[in-house]
Amino acid sequence: MNCARSLLLGCALLALAGCGDPPRPPVAPPDAAVPVAPKKKSVGQLESPAGTVTLEREGKTRPATAEPLFGGDVIETGEDGSAELRFSGDRVVELGPEGRFELDLDGNGVMLNVTRGLVLTRVKASAGNEEGDVLLTISTPFGLTRIGRAELSVKVDDSAADVDVLLGEIELVAKTGEVTKLGAGKKAVLGAARELPEITLSIVIASTGKAEVKAANAKAFVAISAKKPPALNAGDVVRVKEGRVSLAPAGSQTRLALLKGAEVAIGETRKGPGREATALDVRKGELEVSAPRGQTTRVAVAAGVTLVSDLGGQYFLRRTGSGFDVDALAGDLTIEREGEAPTVVPGGQSASVPLKGAAAVKAATREGVVLPSRTGLRVFHTGLRQVSVTWEQAEGTGGYRVQLAQDPAFENVVRDGVVHDSFLTVPVPARGSWYWRVFKGEVEHAKGSASFAPEPRSADLSRLKNVVPEGAETTTIFFQDKEKPPVVNFTWGKDDAAAKYAVKVYREGELSTPVAERTLAENQFALPENTLLEGKYLWSVTPLDAKGAELKGGRMNKLHMVFDNAVSALSIKSPRNGEVGRTLNAVGIAPVGSRLFINGKAVPLDAQARFDTQVTSVGGRVVFRLLHDGAESYTVRTVKPR
Repeated sequence: MNCARSLLLGCALLALAGCGDPPRPPVAPPDAAVPVAPKKKSVGQLESPAGTVTLEREGKTRPATAEPLFGGDVIETGEDGSAELRFSGDRVVELGPEGRFELDLDGNGVMLNVTRGLVLTRVKASAGNEEGDVLLTISTPFGLTRIGRAELSVKVDDSAADVDVLLGEIELVAKTGEVTKLGAGKKAVLGAARELPEITLSIVIASTGKAEVKAANAKAFVAISAKKPPALNAGDVVRVKEGRVSLAPAGSQTRLALLKGAEVAIGETRKGPGREATALDVRKGELEVSAPRGQTTRVAVAAGVTLVSDLGGQYFLRRTGSGFDVDALAGDLTIEREGEAPTVVPGGQSASVPLKGAAAVKAATREGVVLPSRTGLRVFHTGLRQVSVTWEQAEGTGGYRVQLAQDPAFENVVRDGVVHDSFLTVPVPARGSWYWRVFKGEVEHAKGSASFAPEPRSADLSRLKNVVPEGAETTTIFFQDKEKPPVVNFTWGKDDAAAKYAVKVYREGELSTPVAERTLAENQFALPENTLLEGKYLWSVTPLDAKGAELKGGRMNKLHMVFDNAVSALSIKSPRNGEVGRTLNAVGIAPVGSRLFINGKAVPLDAQARFDTQVTSVGGRVVFRLLHDGAESYTVRTVKPR
């Protein structure tokens, strides 16, 4: 064909050069005709890409945008990625993270090939819009799902495809060609058998923990030895008396921590490639679950109630009189219940789960004490339970991956998962540190650290017992509260012959009139605050006998009272912890040159860095934020509203 074209082109050139009429070209047979490619038509629209989402088209891969899609396009989502596909008839398909999805056309409509990942299909509510509705088929390595106008979710991993019908009716076509119809509320599995091998569940008791176990065939609880804990079997019941106790599946990174007061009946634990399932009956108390990344972790917590983590993370469960309260601390969580549609609790949010009826998801709320993502923060507190660490909102939608660790190298990570708000609420240790880092996609977006400790004992500058010993050296007392110079305590060596001592204090250069004088039996005395102002002083002590006669002359000693920055940390006089009232006086002294904020509002400091202002407690707390010499610290006082 190429040779014929070259010959024709050569003859045409000869004709133009005057070589005579070219021969007539031969007529190509019908099967040799070159078809004209029709104009390419989009099969759908990509919308709302968030996080890491890529588009592969004709062998080239690039970041995806909101754009038309064509047959052969491949979309991949990262661990923080998500997007939507919109087809005619208001059919919407939500693409979950860590997925690979390919668009194709078959004789009936659009084929969405899902190699891995999660898809959720739905139809926008619009009356009379069935005309032109696309016939969508979801293909997996394990079989097909013909959808029509039904709504469902499909999750594909290495071993199977889980199908959950939310609305309408679908057809499942297995690899064998077997067709099964499935209605709303029903679930099915395409692919490998789902029976996983059973594994053992061991118990780990923390150093402060105490627990008891009642074997399945026993009548009473017996104490568990932390050094030699028994093997747990289905039907055993564990209850925690003190501290914290962990249940650890063999060969797994999953941890199920039971807190004081918890009582849990043990069921089976099974584990296979990419998935793990543990059955418990949480009868009382609280349970913390840490699910590893890279596997689906299912924990049944009561008959017909299962919590599913598909991407890893941590969540907290509390048994209530009517059901459960669930907090998705980090990582999205799905609540599956018999007779109800699955409920997704986004990472960072919480839900109330009654034993009967629909679960109610609650948006995340920030704590009253909020820490920015900066390193080296210090927090002084008494009994503070939680704080929220925050970061700047990134452009676009989608979640953040957050890691929280006890060490700066992030070797001991206690939180790792996705949250959908620009903050994370964390527990506050009595003493200790937190380190956190936030990722948007694969890029580190923010990081911070904070140390926590009880509030140090504040030195009340107006009552400092500054000691001035007798001797040749000059004693210098630095003070900051210029209107209330501190107490000064004079001391000297004891004279066995003396019955009393006469003490006189003079301002330097004014020896005719003492500023203060005392006669006393002890070998020390204190001048109250506000007696010795800024300046230089001389003082003497003279031993006296029982009749008041001088035994020897007094020696002059030197004292300097110097106003200076005597405060290196925030000194708060009020409000005190436990003080009653919503509107309170905040009084104290800050280091000179510092900036002070109370409950987020800047507070003016006078020339001596003092403050005295009214504040309103927020959530029973007054939060002092101090910026000084490049350091940032928080002092939290807890008060009682009237």
